[in-house]
Amino acid sequence: MRKINFTIILALVVSMFIGAVSYASDDLYRERIPRVIFEQPESIPEARAGETFNLTIKYVNDSEHSAYDMRFTPDFENVPLVYERPVVFEREKSLRARNSAEVSFSFKVKDDAKIGVYGLKFKLEYANLRNENYSREETIYFKVVEEKVKPIMLVNNISTGESVISADSNFQLSFDVANAGEITAENVELKLTGLTGDAFMVVNSNDYRYLGNMESGVTKHVAFDMYASENIKKGLNTLTAEIKYNDTTGNEYTVEKTIYILDVKSDNESSEDDGGTKPKIIISSYSTSPSSIVAGKPFDFTFTFKNTSTDKKLRNMKITLSAADGAFIITKGSNTFYIEELGVEEEMVKSIELKSKQDLTSNSYPITLDFDYEDFTGKEYTASETINIPVTEYSKLVINSVYAGEAYLGSNTSLSFDYINMGKATISNLTASVEGDYTSVQSINYIGNLTAGSSDYYDIEVTPTKSGANYGTLVLAFEDSSGQIIEERKEFEGFAMEMTIPDDPGIVEPGLEPVTPVVETEEPIETWIIVVSGIGAFLVTFFLTKVITTKIVRKRLEDEI
Repeated sequence: MRKINFTIILALVVSMFIGAVSYASDDLYRERIPRVIFEQPESIPEARAGETFNLTIKYVNDSEHSAYDMRFTPDFENVPLVYERPVVFEREKSLRARNSAEVSFSFKVKDDAKIGVYGLKFKLEYANLRNENYSREETIYFKVVEEKVKPIMLVNNISTGESVISADSNFQLSFDVANAGEITAENVELKLTGLTGDAFMVVNSNDYRYLGNMESGVTKHVAFDMYASENIKKGLNTLTAEIKYNDTTGNEYTVEKTIYILDVKSDNESSEDDGGTKPKIIISSYSTSPSSIVAGKPFDFTFTFKNTSTDKKLRNMKITLSAADGAFIITKGSNTFYIEELGVEEEMVKSIELKSKQDLTSNSYPITLDFDYEDFTGKEYTASETINIPVTEYSKLVINSVYAGEAYLGSNTSLSFDYINMGKATISNLTASVEGDYTSVQSINYIGNLTAGSSDYYDIEVTPTKSGANYGTLVLAFEDSSGQIIEERKEFEGFAMEMTIPDDPGIVEPGLEPVTPVVETEEPIETWIIVVSGIGAFLVTFFLTKVITTKIVRKRLEDEI
């Protein structure tokens, strides 16, 4: 009996010891996973093409376990940013539970960055107390608010020297090439075209010039020694300067600029088709207001035309404006202008209000200007010029309804809304924010893209700022197909209640039960301490059991005697 009782007790003690060691071991090696997240800035950071973009990010450890050896790596895919230094950053050795810190970056926005909202992804890497590694991905949104004008190459100050150009003679042709854009033009090449044996030829050199890189505002002077053929036609002759170049991101461009050489002296009369003595009308410049034309919207079209003749005045000029397939219609007045007289080398400006068709897709559409005129001898002439006008597709986002749920003052609630793209083009980089008596948990809520004719539903977390009625405005911002930022707004109303605390401390309002914080033990208990403690507990239990068992056995023996 004594052996059986002692064996049972010993087995119980051993089982308790093994369980205690096992539980302590499980608690020691249980994963303690930190969680580091980014907080979206209160307002979306703004950047400008071609400039430095400084970004400061607040990050938070919202777990109960410290994070160590944190690294932040930005991903430049699909964003117009570059960084010349290594892109792996180790900013802090540790971040304790429930603490926050900031990290700053300095990027370069690409020169050809388009206006819009972009999501910059970061890979976050960190370890826990036991040096176990974890990673996650976070995204910070920023907005490019200003583009740089691409390189625009102009040909100015054309000169043929002081002497009159005559057939079978040499002269010098010179002009300036200027970059009127905001981005550097790289590897600029210029070539004269339209050279023939019966007109102009280059003397003692070739028709090519390499101008290298030209920064914004830079002008370079170019000169060619030329020969006017004995067969050249009298009057107006032309050459073309073909300019090829790249921008700083490698995009290639080719432009052609017409060089007008007036009043060439020659005995070779030209037919009117050759343009020799014919007084020629050209469009020297044009503009639209606004500069970005949206399908279905009116705009002012202004053009400047010039009589290039050096010896003939023009009269009774009629200008007729037309557009293919009715792409543009007249909203005010007539499509015909009458000019009583246009002097030698005189310019004149005309303007007309037009409206583009609402169903036009993003593209360039031609406007044709037909000129009918005569000189003062009564000889009649005609000319025609075509100008391509870029149009952006019509975009229209409609917010159908907005609903804000009731909430306690200072607590979050859902702001629900649905919307539909009633335009003709895809809406890009749609974001949501709020103004007024509500604040958004995230200042900018990125939604994404929405194709034409599609609708969707979305929720964002908002917080009322006062008790009673709260009034706010939902702001949905998006890019149209030209990259222009458009905003749609809709007002909404909600209600917030004061949070009351019951008088009876024994009664706790549902949902407001106190939460006991979990405190992380930074230094784990060493395994040898657990083992030694277990052995000590076993020995004490063993001797106590032995003493108690001995007393029980002696008592029974005495009772039997």
